[in-house]
Amino acid sequence: MSKYKKLTALFLFFMFGDACASVTMVGTRVIYPADIKEKALAFTNTGNEPVLVQVWADKDNPQSTPETADAPFLLMPSIFRINPTSEHTLRLKFTGAGLPQDRESLFWLNFLQYPARKTSDRGQNSLTVLVKSRLKLFYRPASLTGDANHSLDDVKVSLRGQAIEINNTGAYHISVISAFTQVRAKKYPIKYKGIIVPHSVTKWDLPSGGGDNLTINAINDYGGVFSKSYSLVK
Repeated sequence: MSKYKKLTALFLFFMFGDACASVTMVGTRVIYPADIKEKALAFTNTGNEPVLVQVWADKDNPQSTPETADAPFLLMPSIFRINPTSEHTLRLKFTGAGLPQDRESLFWLNFLQYPARKTSDRGQNSLTVLVKSRLKLFYRPASLTGDANHSLDDVKVSLRGQAIEINNTGAYHISVISAFTQVRAKKYPIKYKGIIVPHSVTKWDLPSGGGDNLTINAINDYGGVFSKSYSLVK
């Protein structure tokens, strides 16, 4: 077994949350314009110890591994070391074809952190915590019109009985972080956090308190929040 396969096996054995992550990627998502040859991704180690990082991309599998990575992207290098308080830049290159040109395509970028072991710890029993992070990776065709940072303008909202119909007529994914209806000064939260995909219609349950209007809060390309309110009054 090669050292990389051994490394991957260790990676897959421990998977925890982001609470102890020292390596972060610059940005909260990756936008890959179709008309570029490759894109640089910057990583920063804010910790006091060196860290090994392994990266890969998948189509839509939270349990994906480097061996099952199925997204049409090449990451160079796929395994690298970041020293304490240092940065590292890798290259992301699209290698696929045949994706829709009238809308974005969504993939996922994964990176797994493996802290370096101290020489004094070798040979001793210890628990190694590996941290996996997962970010959205958008492939954006050059032919798209409109502005992704105003994608809520392309959403049409209507009341259908006890459901709110959400019609995304635009070409961009909308990452919703919160939504609520409102009657006068009273707000009623909607239990939905997720992605409204391009050219799709979905339905949300109307809160028991009803609502005269609906407000959606979403994340833009830069990690900031943008919002829009819609009337629910017929």
